[in-house]
Amino acid sequence: MSQQKVDQKKLDKKNRRSTLRKKKIEEVLSLALVSVIAIAIVAWVGYSIYSKVQTAAAENATYEYYDIDTAAIQDYLSTLN
Repeated sequence: MSQQKVDQKKLDKKNRRSTLRKKKIEEVLSLALVSVIAIAIVAWVGYSIYSKVQTAAAENATYEYYDIDTAAIQDYLSTLN
């Protein structure tokens, strides 16, 4: 082996701990980034579905309200007493 290769191996052995630490940090950061992106996509799809369901429900909801005048019934009940 040449002296350059020997020196390189010594340097690699010396810096192995910091190199492994950097690789672990990169892995954790990439996993966190992928998780954040996945959560954002799931939230966006969920919100889209929710908004479509709400607009469809609002279009289908047709309630009819009737006003009832109970004055005649009250008059009749008061005459019974």
